[in-house]
Amino acid sequence: MTRVPALALAICIALAVAGLTAARAQTAAPPAAPAAPAQAPPSGAPPTGPPPEQPTLADDKQSIEAGQKWLALIDGGKAGAAWDSASKQLQSQIKRDRFVAEMRAARKGFGKLASRTPVKFARAHDLPGALTGDYAIVEFEAKFANGKRLTEQLIWSFADGDVWRVAGYYYR
Repeated sequence: MTRVPALALAICIALAVAGLTAARAQTAAPPAAPAAPAQAPPSGAPPTGPPPEQPTLADDKQSIEAGQKWLALIDGGKAGAAWDSASKQLQSQIKRDRFVAEMRAARKGFGKLASRTPVKFARAHDLPGALTGDYAIVEFEAKFANGKRLTEQLIWSFADGDVWRVAGYYYR
């Protein structure tokens, strides 16, 4: 089994620290002023929901589906096409021919994919060693026909002309 690169471990630590910091901030907040009595919205008012600039559950599902499609390129031996569609951030870290060779070597003993299930999803604005930006982190559990398993993590970044692209791929 391949060891998790230091960046993936740092991301996990950063997400845990961010969660603890947010929890502390919530418990340390002063008590709120008494709320005004609830009023029914006027008839004809638009339904309430998250502001349009906030990601929605549908956005998250699209990120997961796009991740499965990107990983299908790797599964199908098309690592070059996966690299071509990745972010400039990932492409600056590893040359195309090296990425293709490493993916081929890493996947050699796994065989045909039997299933892939998304198991974790998170969003972040700051990641260790990365530029400040918008990130979506998706973790998958992959099972192969020969019984082997693989935990995969994709990091999506919002860049390159307002398009989500894969900025990192880690596996263990």
